[in-house]
Amino acid sequence: MLSFFVPDDLRAFLRSVVADLDASPGTRLVDAEDAFQDECGYGGRIAAGTYRFHYLTQDGLHRWTMVLAEHELRAIADGVQTEAEGECFDLARGNRPATGDPLLIWGTQDDDALTVRSLDDLIAALEMLRVCAKREPRVVRVWSPSDDQLVAVLWREHAALYVLESPDGYGTSSGESRRTDAFEARDHDGSSLTVPWADCVAWPVALRAMIRFAAHGDLGAEITVEGRIPSSLLMHGELDRQTVLAIRGQPPRDPRRSSLARLTAAAVPVVVLDDATTPVALARPGTADLTAWGRRLVQLLFERALIELTDAPSIDEISRQLSGLLQAHGEEAERSIDTAEWLASELGAIRGVRAMFATGGDLQLALRRARANP
Repeated sequence: MLSFFVPDDLRAFLRSVVADLDASPGTRLVDAEDAFQDECGYGGRIAAGTYRFHYLTQDGLHRWTMVLAEHELRAIADGVQTEAEGECFDLARGNRPATGDPLLIWGTQDDDALTVRSLDDLIAALEMLRVCAKREPRVVRVWSPSDDQLVAVLWREHAALYVLESPDGYGTSSGESRRTDAFEARDHDGSSLTVPWADCVAWPVALRAMIRFAAHGDLGAEITVEGRIPSSLLMHGELDRQTVLAIRGQPPRDPRRSSLARLTAAAVPVVVLDDATTPVALARPGTADLTAWGRRLVQLLFERALIELTDAPSIDEISRQLSGLLQAHGEEAERSIDTAEWLASELGAIRGVRAMFATGGDLQLALRRARANP
């Protein structure tokens, strides 16, 4: 364990945690790895009176993991304690040895991925995915031979690039800073992401940067990178390629054996208007509102002992998975007891939920209350 000086952004984050704890003692769901989130990190309670937080330094080079007793948490938030102890992980590990071939993933099935044998295969795969992204945003993940990791959101003729781990630490591509609109994208694991257009760069530039990253673990000189990433992506940086492959199975090495052919065959050509004519404002109701509704619903069910979660659930992940169900069936479930019972069963099957005790009637009441109390 090492001691380090508590920076201002970490202290502000912990101050907000204490405020949340004091505002609703005993009712807020805090026993999750990401129960509390901020741009600089995340954390939650791991035992009675004990919390674990992960803090990412502003330069994007290090991640500190701290285990704090509640009195330490409050002392840091109050400014009484100026140092903390933790483990420091180097996110910029320099030139690491290659551990395999580059990896590209775009879906949940084993064939929604490609072990890259050649850069020609990678270019062809990315161009096919761009065709699919003309209908709706598509999230893809890229690992370099040295296990550097990149998340890319493709949409029409642009892409936003988020480096989760690399020799230079984490970072976000920088595009047209004057644009203030955004769009919503859904990852293949069910999570949603609000992507500012200011993070997007033109597709030819993005393609060259992704090819460079797959080969060398950096985006190259054409891309301006800011030392930040969306807080919802912070936890993904802890999943290395070996962990992902152990969960999914071995992906194909030939693009023709992947799902790309099916995806591009189903892609319908669309007339793409100028992006400036179809902005989506950050505040526009949509996936974010559904995710917030899902989070309130899980919180309410938890408070009433109608749901049991795993030991370290990702509340945001549960809420994001639930948002799709709420979008398709939430309003109907408020009116139909049969739909509510079906939705309760589906909620109980979501990863992170250990047991569901709510009946259809219980869920109807919780749905209405969670919707009415944003």
